[in-house]
Amino acid sequence: MELLQALPTEILEQVERVETLRAKDFKGPAQELLSAELFDYAFRRLKAKMRTGQIVALLGDSATPLSMSAEELQTLHSSEADRDELAVRTIAVALRDLQIKAFRAGRWRPEEHPGKGGRPASLETYFFRLCLLVFPRQFRRWRAERTDRFLSAARHLSPDYVRHRLGQDAGSDPGHAVRELCTGVVALLAKEDTRTRAIVTFTLDGYTPSEISDRLKVTVPAVNSVLYRFRSKARKWRRTNRLLLPSEMRAHALQTKRKAAR
Repeated sequence: MELLQALPTEILEQVERVETLRAKDFKGPAQELLSAELFDYAFRRLKAKMRTGQIVALLGDSATPLSMSAEELQTLHSSEADRDELAVRTIAVALRDLQIKAFRAGRWRPEEHPGKGGRPASLETYFFRLCLLVFPRQFRRWRAERTDRFLSAARHLSPDYVRHRLGQDAGSDPGHAVRELCTGVVALLAKEDTRTRAIVTFTLDGYTPSEISDRLKVTVPAVNSVLYRFRSKARKWRRTNRLLLPSEMRAHALQTKRKAAR
């Protein structure tokens, strides 16, 4: 009791609030209100940490460290939809764990377990730390789902598939130059990540960036960025003779470039 009385007023009030909810078996409007308040608190902060990339540093010294690729960091920076999805998933699990482990099992005891600097941790701070423990597992699930979508979209990639999408008649001999081109495109794509392969595949299928965005659940700017980088690499391969255009395709590309310059 003495430890409780030594708590700051606002944290003592939170302890009393939780005890009131315990008497009602953590059910009813009062519990729903607390859950909504904690959701709002964690939602804003999780999204901000994902957008800046600070989420990785926050987890660096935890029991569940997490690494992200440059592409994943960029996605979380630019895609509010992905930040929303990850935050909602994380908080939903954290709210369940809060009630089962912290409230019912009595693990939230600010009088016995002070936070940083020896100061008692508020319920909001405790809950956000709980979210950070949950986040890596939810992130890995999100990552796996994205990878599955990308792999599924790119599963048809082959020299024959590229040849068909370039408008070459599959019923006739395409000639050595066309075969070399299609093989080169597939070789270039093999060096790319699954997201790039999926986006280029949909582009070959005639989908617009907006349609690709809907199908792969990535932003339109992300689609355009991927296509720009891939085209830049393709031009570099052409300059170094690793990707050779047949003469008729070179003529068409030159004609198109001249028209665009007018």
